[in-house]
Amino acid sequence: MVHVAPESVSPAVTDDALLQRLRGGDSASGEALVRRHSPALLHYLQRIAGEQLAEELYQQTWLSVLDHIDKFDASISGGGFKAWLFRIAANKANDLWRSRGREKAAKEGIKLIRDEEGPAAGHRMEGYEQTEKLRHAIQLLPDTQRQVLMLRYYSDLKFVEIATIVGCPLNTALGRMHKAMIKLKQLMEQ
Repeated sequence: MVHVAPESVSPAVTDDALLQRLRGGDSASGEALVRRHSPALLHYLQRIAGEQLAEELYQQTWLSVLDHIDKFDASISGGGFKAWLFRIAANKANDLWRSRGREKAAKEGIKLIRDEEGPAAGHRMEGYEQTEKLRHAIQLLPDTQRQVLMLRYYSDLKFVEIATIVGCPLNTALGRMHKAMIKLKQLMEQ
């Protein structure tokens, strides 16, 4: 898995400023963008695609950013660089799933929530079973609802950013989240 140094980039330097420097050939600015956004991006990709595919999608996402850096315009895209980055990542995941086929991808282990460890010592079995039930319920959601749910709760994005990333109106993103929550509640009560 790709690991990025946990150095923080000064929040005073905006993504737009870093992008301008990167376009001018300053590779350190590109590295700063990667350090700033990699933790959230990796977490998102791991949650939607699993550990094995996350690295591949992560690399493809950053390569696509570099290939299309001159086309990005914050004033047009809405949501800024982070929303554009996550939209690229979501598109890469969708492309991969389409190319492999939904059924085949599911069999290869694409999972939305993956926890490599078993329950901690002393953890009540009841809680563990509820967690597993929730994971299973999330997997049963339609792709569009799962995607909005994961972006909201595991990438901590605002609904405006989510709508930009998934390419839908804000009300559609909100509706998908509402339907996902209703469906999860029904599945958890079964």
